Amino acid sequence: MRRILIVGAGQSGLQLALCLLQHDYDVTIMTARTAGELASGRAVSVQTLTSDQLELERAYGLDLWENEAPPIRGSRLSSDGSDGGPAYEWTGYYRRPAQSVDERVKMSVWLDLFERMGGRVIVHPVTTSDLDHLVSMYDLTVIAAGQSGLAEMFPVTHEWTSRGMPGFLASIAYVTAVEDDPYADIQTGGWIPGVGHLLSTPSYSLNGPCRLLSINGPVVDGMAMLSWPTRMRPRQQLDLMLEAMREPLPHLYEVYKDVELVDPKAVAMDPAVPLVRDPVATLPSGGRVLGIGDTLIVSSPGFGQDANNECRSADIYLKAILEHGDRPFDEDFMRATFAEFDAFARPFYSDLVVLITTIPPHVREVYEAANTCQAVADRFVEGFNDPADMMSWFGDEKAARAFLAEVAGG
Repeated sequence: MRRILIVGAGQSGLQLALCLLQHDYDVTIMTARTAGELASGRAVSVQTLTSDQLELERAYGLDLWENEAPPIRGSRLSSDGSDGGPAYEWTGYYRRPAQSVDERVKMSVWLDLFERMGGRVIVHPVTTSDLDHLVSMYDLTVIAAGQSGLAEMFPVTHEWTSRGMPGFLASIAYVTAVEDDPYADIQTGGWIPGVGHLLSTPSYSLNGPCRLLSINGPVVDGMAMLSWPTRMRPRQQLDLMLEAMREPLPHLYEVYKDVELVDPKAVAMDPAVPLVRDPVATLPSGGRVLGIGDTLIVSSPGFGQDANNECRSADIYLKAILEHGDRPFDEDFMRATFAEFDAFARPFYSDLVVLITTIPPHVREVYEAANTCQAVADRFVEGFNDPADMMSWFGDEKAARAFLAEVAGG
């Protein structure tokens, strides 16, 4: 039986571990917190999975909230054109619903499930020197430790901050659901000048269905979130978020102005620096470890792709491990496995980022066409589930205009 060590208990690490157990691998997870500590801690980050990724969980019986979490049927996008871009307001719908589950719920339940299924959990912070000792005891060691800490073992190969894109800071709050919410089954939001982009998402937290409010702002001089207190009471953070909405997004403020936090720790301030890291880190002893998920690829939080990337990377790594049989998990295996994950994630850390942020003429035409053509709005939103399809038309000027002509003729 092959022995796998996974360091970290987030989406990618736990998903991979739970799936490997079902194929009779000997799997150990090392994590700094118990399931109880995960559930009772502060909120972590925004997590939204679209339908293709949810199907990967479903295939292994991990879709434990399918009948409890509110479905996300679509996404409403709007702009008044004041930033020089096109004016538009439309809602695109997914082919199948997306889902958002508070990580505190999901990861604590999954970690308990992993132990019940026979997996080994070691609760202990892991250092590079620990790994140097441990790596020889396992056939493969996978680092799923998030965006910092052990992630820094893996050299950065592509960093958007060096190309003019800033880092980001997300203010997150899980809040009570609103009765008769006009956006009950869709994600909506808008730009708050000087603060960032607000997203309001149907979600599920410790006490059941709720709403997830997040404001994603660039880390640049003059942005309001940078002046918020570094140590805030949870209610103070929610009040600042609501106040930021009041004038620029009055229609949303009126809907959510009276919400409460779903629990006393239902907030987070989550920094993110979009980047890509080399997938292989070499330890002082010469042993090699493989990164996964957001340890290696971090996209802009406004695109909502990190959870999709983590889920997809776990599935790609699972299939690669199963197909590899009894052969050594050498560096060639590690790089080939990452290459497939990178191909899936690349559109939202590369070409699509440029198109969405610079809005060339054909992108403007797409946004404007979606005002009156539902097929355009739907295909654009579905692209967050299927980045390859989005690249195939939205990412190519001729293909985009051909699609617009086709749906206009239809």
